[in-house]
Amino acid sequence: MINFDSLSLKAWVIENADYLTNASVRKIQQPSRRELILHLRNNGENKKLYININPEFFHVCLAEDLQRRGISIPDAAPMFCMLLRKYIQNGRISEVRQPFGERILELRFEYKDALDEINTLCLAVELMGKYSNIILYNVKTGIIIGCAHNVGEEKSKLRELAGTLPYVYPVPQDKTDICAENFEDFKEKFNGNFDKNSVACEIANEYAYMTVSLVKQAFAALKIKNFNEENLKKLFEMLKNTSSLTEFEPSISEDYSQFSLIKNSGYNPINSVNQMINDYFEYNQIQKILKQKKSRLYAHIDTQIKKLNKQTDIFKTKLLESEKADNYRIKGDILMMNINEKVSPVLKLESPYDGELVEIELDERYSIVQNANRYYKLYKKTKTAVDYASSQLEELENQLNLLEEQRFFVEISSNLEEIEEISVEIGLKTEQNGKKDKKKQINLEMHDIEGFKVYLGKNSVQNDFLLSKVASPEDLWFHPLNMHGAHVILKKNNSKEIIPNDVLLSCAKLAKRFSKANNEAKIPIIYTERKYVKKANSKIAFVTYKNETEIYC
Repeated sequence: MINFDSLSLKAWVIENADYLTNASVRKIQQPSRRELILHLRNNGENKKLYININPEFFHVCLAEDLQRRGISIPDAAPMFCMLLRKYIQNGRISEVRQPFGERILELRFEYKDALDEINTLCLAVELMGKYSNIILYNVKTGIIIGCAHNVGEEKSKLRELAGTLPYVYPVPQDKTDICAENFEDFKEKFNGNFDKNSVACEIANEYAYMTVSLVKQAFAALKIKNFNEENLKKLFEMLKNTSSLTEFEPSISEDYSQFSLIKNSGYNPINSVNQMINDYFEYNQIQKILKQKKSRLYAHIDTQIKKLNKQTDIFKTKLLESEKADNYRIKGDILMMNINEKVSPVLKLESPYDGELVEIELDERYSIVQNANRYYKLYKKTKTAVDYASSQLEELENQLNLLEEQRFFVEISSNLEEIEEISVEIGLKTEQNGKKDKKKQINLEMHDIEGFKVYLGKNSVQNDFLLSKVASPEDLWFHPLNMHGAHVILKKNNSKEIIPNDVLLSCAKLAKRFSKANNEAKIPIIYTERKYVKKANSKIAFVTYKNETEIYC
């Protein structure tokens, strides 16, 4: 992942300046101390300006769907949000600007004060890594009204930020504009040292809007392997055109590890700069949140598994006493067959079952019959404990199986909605107001296989919905044999339709892909019609099936 750079901000400001200028601020929300949302309206359009000053994801964009990022609005607005509502809500943005070469977005608002004089407020969004901040200040007086977070002397001796203090820009970087440079002066800076890393660092240090990652993206676009003067000139022209935004193409790498404005960089082209910024940071934010939520679920499930394993060990120990229970019964039987024997501390009597001598301890206070009854009681007590342990072991095995299945469902989850469904299912999160939302939409992953719709159930909630609401009786159900995996339903276009073998194989491969044995060479996949699949009559979310067919893939 790369950082949001000043050139991307420059391109974004130019692209969206028309909309932002004269846009009215209808609503202000602050989901967290590092996020701010301005609801804007201009030219009959409503848009959300999303500002993120998290050191890992700092950026600005006109966001499309903030819910996808896992953003939720708190019931009580933070103090900084209340401050902004007081000063700029219902105001209009009079000017949008970016200081030369800086990662600072300035939104200026004009208003009339009590003396009917026009004053200008500036919302300065500083996008500078761990020093990122949002500051509201009076342009005329230069005095800060408030900050997203204050910076005291203990944090920075060079630049304090807090209400009533004067606002000063960060220390300027004193870089030149590559667009105003000529090639000869550009070339002299390297003194014939054309090492790629040195060139990238030198350009980033000397010129505004340039970063090491941007220069390296230019290397890749030009396919530069060995530097010479000719290649250096090509690099210079590309960077110059990109910096002036005369030739650029917003794009994102296949793995979403980088974004770029370099034209023909080999990445996936994106329609606009805003779309590039939104998609890139939305994807990486979601992946971070997804990873955190998965870790939390893994920890919760593993804790439950550990507890169940301890209980299992206890009950397995109880099962070992089944032989002891039989010995108690045999001793009782032997004593009842020898009721005329004289009571002594220990009797050695012949067993009627195998003829062996059995040593039996007696309580001299009681008769032979009473001692026999004492052994029968020990037998009954031990047998009851063994039977209980046996039934509990079966229940624990089911619970462990379910937890292992839930852990697998966490593993194959690919979005926040699926994680939330699992969280509710295992009791880590409750539905709002303690009730399940009956109208809540369940989104299933769907694949098109040669014109057939194929749906995946990737957790218990989705599986129930898939089997009860989506699948028709004659649709085909696929699942890995005797292992955890997603439920796969192939929807027939009509009940009597015969499914081609290659479609059946593709569905089986899909079931394998979302199974515990995804990396195995071949595994058995079963399929049958939905009407032959029944949910087991237990708390455990298993199913029974019949009339199945196996496919190895």
